[in-house]
Amino acid sequence: MNNVANLSEDLEQIKTIFFDTAPIIYYIEANPIFGHLAKEVMDKVQSGELIAFSSVITLTEVLPKPINMGKKDLADRFVKFLKNGKNFNLMEISVNIGEKAGRLRGKYPALRSMDAIQISAALNAKADIFLTNDNKLKQIKEIKVIVLKDYLKNE
Repeated sequence: MNNVANLSEDLEQIKTIFFDTAPIIYYIEANPIFGHLAKEVMDKVQSGELIAFSSVITLTEVLPKPINMGKKDLADRFVKFLKNGKNFNLMEISVNIGEKAGRLRGKYPALRSMDAIQISAALNAKADIFLTNDNKLKQIKEIKVIVLKDYLKNE
């Protein structure tokens, strides 16, 4: 019996998804380990089966490395995708999101500020799930958190 979760089956149960930063990077850079999983999710977004969200925090997190490495084309691909992706909504950070993030950090003391803001934005968007690759975020009870690593097949 295979205990590996089935991403397609899990995605069929939802309408909205919030992307943490890592899955965006995996998709844009075609990561050799996780890229196919991120693409599977993004294909459902671009076909209209899912509505996707992320926040401007993702821009803050994806741009430094390509900029630092002089990869302007990669940085531009991230910006173009995040700002203009089909069925993809980039959220501003509001006072309400900031307050909710602070409350989340109080409830989950190990939660980093950026993660708290992302989760708070996902809650604000009323996303069905929060897609990440950070196992530590599974502790969050306010939203269903799914981790890409859980969908890797044991080969």
